Amino acid sequence: MSSKQFLEDPAVNFVNFLNVLDDVGFEGEISPHQADRIIASTDNSVYQLLPQGVLYPKHEEDLQAIFKLAAQSRFKSIYFAPRGGGTGTNGQSLTDGLVVDCSKHLTSIIDIDLEAGWVKVQAGVIRDQLNDFLRPHGMFFAPTLSTSNRATLGGMANTDACGQGSRIYGRTSN
Repeated sequence: MSSKQFLEDPAVNFVNFLNVLDDVGFEGEISPHQADRIIASTDNSVYQLLPQGVLYPKHEEDLQAIFKLAAQSRFKSIYFAPRGGGTGTNGQSLTDGLVVDCSKHLTSIIDIDLEAGWVKVQAGVIRDQLNDFLRPHGMFFAPTLSTSNRATLGGMANTDACGQGSRIYGRTSN
């Protein structure tokens, strides 16, 4: 095998990406550990894919660092799956690439405008957490999911989640 073939090996490129990410100001957690990879290899579906690693961004700048680095031509073979609570039933958060798990640190409710009827949240905010916050204001976020105690808003947006009450209030995108 030539050295060029070795450098283009997908597994090696994932390791290279993780090493460089650690050097470019990413402040979140980078986990190539088997235990984290196994946890991220399943969701609420019947599917299983073992990722090469799991990234836990701490803030928006970490997300920017991930995808700015991924845009470089040397990392064009790197692919990602976003992950929230892992409650999807169709394997949307699974990949054999890198999982970007927003449920660990990106969990803040940032702002609310009651007059305009909106709230700004980070991707890892859990649906029930948001509704507990909104309840005193006479508001709520529908739809009602059976997994609402662990489903994140980022995941709900990613899958356009719906559930009980969707016929009345609509899907996540509504």
